[in-house]
Amino acid sequence: MLTATKVKSLKAKEKLYTVADDAGLSLEVTPTGAKRWRFRYRFEGKPMRKSLGVFPDVSLSRAREKRDAARISIADGIDPFVKLQEIATPKTDEKTFREWSQYYMQKVSNDVSEAHIARSLKGWKKDVYDVIGEKPMNDIKPKDIITILGVMTDRGARESAKKTFSSISRVFDVAIANYPDEVEINPCKSVSLKDVVGVSKTNNYPIITNDRELGTLLNLIDEYKGHISTKLALKLIAHTFVRPTNIRHAKWTEIDLNTKQWIIPSSKMKTKKELIVPLSKQSIMIIEEAKQYNADSKLLFPSTRGKDTPLSDAAMVGALRRIGYTKEEIVAHSFRGIFSTIAHEDGRFAHNVIETQLAHTVGSKVSQAYNRALYLKERTEMMDWYSHHLDCVREA
Repeated sequence: MLTATKVKSLKAKEKLYTVADDAGLSLEVTPTGAKRWRFRYRFEGKPMRKSLGVFPDVSLSRAREKRDAARISIADGIDPFVKLQEIATPKTDEKTFREWSQYYMQKVSNDVSEAHIARSLKGWKKDVYDVIGEKPMNDIKPKDIITILGVMTDRGARESAKKTFSSISRVFDVAIANYPDEVEINPCKSVSLKDVVGVSKTNNYPIITNDRELGTLLNLIDEYKGHISTKLALKLIAHTFVRPTNIRHAKWTEIDLNTKQWIIPSSKMKTKKELIVPLSKQSIMIIEEAKQYNADSKLLFPSTRGKDTPLSDAAMVGALRRIGYTKEEIVAHSFRGIFSTIAHEDGRFAHNVIETQLAHTVGSKVSQAYNRALYLKERTEMMDWYSHHLDCVREA
């Protein structure tokens, strides 16, 4: 696999040449010294090759993110590089929701996270395409949207229904903004989400903050006999309390052991802002152990299904159930609340420092615009303190 240093060092030759990275991604170097990212894949049995941009405008990490997003789309049967103008339909106003959703994914691919793309595709495939996928956009009515939401709500997927509703609405909004002569109206604007789906009661994630009970949990994780990736992922999330999706999709390219930092790119963050996670010595030990098992993968914690397949949502949750905890007692997301409660109650670190490390938005939009402080020194001290605290409760 390529490294950032190697990409920079590649020199021009008399003839164009290509250097492979991984999973279809390669870098093409021209005789003039230009470096262009290329992605090879197969769609409907046909070999394809597309450009992902030019280095250094598109970095190695960004090229990999674009490749991974494309692979998610391909796995769901959607060509990520299809252009709306190329779709062969008799009349422009007969382009279907499925086709416009492909256009939407292309349009926003540089502005949204991989998680957003994967979640939207999954939701459309499961609940949307069967109802409106083959309908021309201007034939889709509010009652169609209500039908989709009703089916999802009836099976208890209220929160997923809200996200699916939002993603459908965004497809219409982007289509109207760019092709107002072809798409007339967004039917979602005539649907009251609250009235169809209802108001859900906010449920806080369960947490364990009692020293003895928390120590028991940590020891049981240490003793877990299941898949090593799952065990190490649970150990690292306890010390870093990032969102579970960030643990599951953590890549070696994001880890810098020289600076003792894990840099999660903005494309993977809910806030769309890069997050620096200072790594304590305990976290580094976990990462180094993971490297003993998974150095040949791009992921810190690959699934049993393949070295480049991330852990599923259920993997860490299933491990917590197998060591004896119910969903009312602990979930993977609970480690964020555990840290927040312990850190706030201890009082030695400021609220803004704690919330910044949790990647929470702090203050008004005005204060956010002016407050550029990363509190990196304080956060580094805090991460060391918290890992030491976890060691103490585990050994007590």
